[in-house]
Amino acid sequence: MAIAFDEVDDYYTIADAAGLTLQDGDWCVGIWTKLDDLTGEDYQKLLSNNQLDTNGSMNLYPFETNHAFLSGKWRMNVTDGDGTVCNPTSSSAPGADSKWRLVIMQRDATPQEIQLWLCEANGVASKEGSEPDTDLGAIDGGDWYVARASDGRADLYYGGIAAELFKGDFALTQAQIETLAAGLPIKSLAKQASLTLDVYLPMWEADATLLDYSNNGNDATRSSAPTTTTHPPICTPTKRRRM
Repeated sequence: MAIAFDEVDDYYTIADAAGLTLQDGDWCVGIWTKLDDLTGEDYQKLLSNNQLDTNGSMNLYPFETNHAFLSGKWRMNVTDGDGTVCNPTSSSAPGADSKWRLVIMQRDATPQEIQLWLCEANGVASKEGSEPDTDLGAIDGGDWYVARASDGRADLYYGGIAAELFKGDFALTQAQIETLAAGLPIKSLAKQASLTLDVYLPMWEADATLLDYSNNGNDATRSSAPTTTTHPPICTPTKRRRM
């Protein structure tokens, strides 16, 4: 299953911890999501740990339908502790097309890039935006919010479905990203490729506490009343257990 957010007051909080820091090196943050509505003139925060362009901030969001220039596009915005900003924006504008997508933000030291990937459930992975990362340092911005801006701004709540949030200090290859998009859970890929996850929230149910199945204790706490809904097109465990 997955979790549906109402764009009004539903969200989850992951309390600040060392494992949430985006290091001065490789890192990756991914989440499955589906959007059915993007009505509005601004954007909706799927992930946030601080306000835009604030030192030590990470934000991921789609632009709403009536945005003047970027309607339907996705953007990641990361700012390090010294104020260096990278904000890759997707080249495509999928908008609210009701398709499940795996959205990945990552820093890959090999090509020295900050990357935004949008991946469809058929295994197609597209690096939609990238910027050089030679000056970007570590990002430590406090609590993470799922489906809400860090400052709680009323018109920036997320109105969509999400599942399978993960974070790790590694960069994925295109082949690995395609495998995830085709349905392999990140937990399985991590085991196969000897990758260490800092956060893994399957988001199977809209429970009061979402357990962190990376075993690092980075659980998420519910606010208001998000609901359980249809799972994204990935392999589903036969039963809920600590993996």
